[in-house]
Amino acid sequence: MNRGSKSSQIEESEVYEFGPYRLDARERTLLRDGRTVALTQKALDTLIVLVRNRPKAVSKEELLQTVWAGTFVEEGILAQNILTLRKALENPEWIETIPRRGYRFAIEVTATVAREPVAPPAAARLRPRLPGWWLAAVVVMAAVAVVGALRWQRTKPQIRSLAVLPLRAIDEEPVHLGLGLADMLINRLGTLSQLAVRPTSAVRKFAGAAAPDPLAAGRELAVDAVVEGNIQRDGDRVRVTVQLLRVVDGALLWSGKFDQPYQDLFALEDGIGEQVANGLVLDLTNPERERLRRRYTRNSEAWQAYLRGRYVWGRRNPEAYRQAVLEFENAARIDPDYALAYAGLADAYALLGSNPNQVLPRAEAMEKARAAALKSIALDPDLAEAHTALAFILMHYDWKCAAAEKEYLRALSLNPSYATAHQWRALNLLVTGHPAEGIEELNSAQALDPASLTIMADTVQMYVFTGRLQDAEAQGKRALDFDPSFSLVRNWLSWTYTAQHRFAEAAAVLEPDPQAGDAFRLNALAYASSSEGRTAAARALLAKLVERARQENGLEFIVASTYAALGDADGMVPWMERAFSERNGSLLLLRLHPQFDRVKEDPRFKSFVARVGL
Repeated sequence: MNRGSKSSQIEESEVYEFGPYRLDARERTLLRDGRTVALTQKALDTLIVLVRNRPKAVSKEELLQTVWAGTFVEEGILAQNILTLRKALENPEWIETIPRRGYRFAIEVTATVAREPVAPPAAARLRPRLPGWWLAAVVVMAAVAVVGALRWQRTKPQIRSLAVLPLRAIDEEPVHLGLGLADMLINRLGTLSQLAVRPTSAVRKFAGAAAPDPLAAGRELAVDAVVEGNIQRDGDRVRVTVQLLRVVDGALLWSGKFDQPYQDLFALEDGIGEQVANGLVLDLTNPERERLRRRYTRNSEAWQAYLRGRYVWGRRNPEAYRQAVLEFENAARIDPDYALAYAGLADAYALLGSNPNQVLPRAEAMEKARAAALKSIALDPDLAEAHTALAFILMHYDWKCAAAEKEYLRALSLNPSYATAHQWRALNLLVTGHPAEGIEELNSAQALDPASLTIMADTVQMYVFTGRLQDAEAQGKRALDFDPSFSLVRNWLSWTYTAQHRFAEAAAVLEPDPQAGDAFRLNALAYASSSEGRTAAARALLAKLVERARQENGLEFIVASTYAALGDADGMVPWMERAFSERNGSLLLLRLHPQFDRVKEDPRFKSFVARVGL
């Protein structure tokens, strides 16, 4: 008997079991209690690499080289892949982040190798032996086919990130129409798990400008492909020409022409969105196809009001939030079933109530935000923006971080490209003791929206609160390269310099006028002055802060932290009580806040930390 021939009929199957899951690496399936778990190809590849290497950690570089072999992808895509896996497994702690290194599969795994006999096909048993030359020809033809397949595999589009540029208006068509269509496409394509789509805030700068080079715009936005085109109104019809370009070489992946009645702009959105997805050769699930076809409103006037609301909301200041409230309320009045309008309203009220303002007290603003978020979810349970707004309220106002985490994960399962969900979840992870994962989330948010100043500012803040001062300084300087006037980043940079006893730089970064500015600037300057030992100067700045707090909502915590920076616990206590009465979101950071270092041993401070309940 030829034992070798028998062993050649055996195949090995890697099977791994952990918790209720069964991973078959050869069949490329993941089952939970016998039911298939839906995962993208790359997410499954990532899981297989992590499980095979357990208990060792796998570096980010190794994962990128193994899972995306021969393809350049940014690190943020890997972070999104890890997030997808954590959500699919419903146990985020199973994939452990190793700070600055990579990831480790942290749960016990049982590995088996099933040896299965494979019977030769009946036809093969009956087939007469063929001449050697014929067999050689078959081998040569098979080799040619394999080489051709591999060559196609290397040259086919590898699109993992996309930017939809505002369509260029021809003749006198309003600029907002091209931006509005882009916004609708971004909302739809952002729900696809295989694709990282840049948000409207990242592409808005290209609206109304002289026709930008789409490939240059794609390189600036760090994406694999761009959608660009023209829009023209002709009487009661609108004509659109769109094309999908690969950024690395300018290859045309798809193009299309559309002609619709002006009153049916949403039909344009339907056609373009689905055909762009087809042009990307994406393997969509049925729920993704349904979300791709979803229409949020059929009323053009309501849609335009919503778009204006999102535009001003993105400016991130109290007056902008007030204007956004008016626009979102108008959109909801025009179309009472417009779930996105209520989600926008929730965002506007939530940020208005979470920042110093002269418009609304925090409690009133946050309750209005909650009502709008719940209304949006009631109208559309699958709206990522609404779940994100509710998560923010649960975290920042209710201090229910576990409930907030569920809402954030729900939002990201619905729209993995929603940068705001990644950004706000980072704070939730930080305050619940997961700073490394919080930084990952901010990296994901930055990968999706590289030009967002607020995401940059939050990243600087994260580094400050975790003691990574060199990283904070580098990120802060990068943000100021984008916008030298961005005061929030200047405040965080001042904190960074103060922590390093670089007091002159801490004051200089708050120029041009260090004695003027908003409450945050006064606080940063007082912190630097008190740390340097210039108590009188710090007290003078504190007096200005107290005066502002009598006229403006939401400054109680800033005043309390300034007293703490001076080591004045007696002065701190009454202002902390006021901050607690308004449930100030900054209290979540009490354990990490460097301005309280001089009072951390005071029993009254310890009681405040306990009252936060984390």
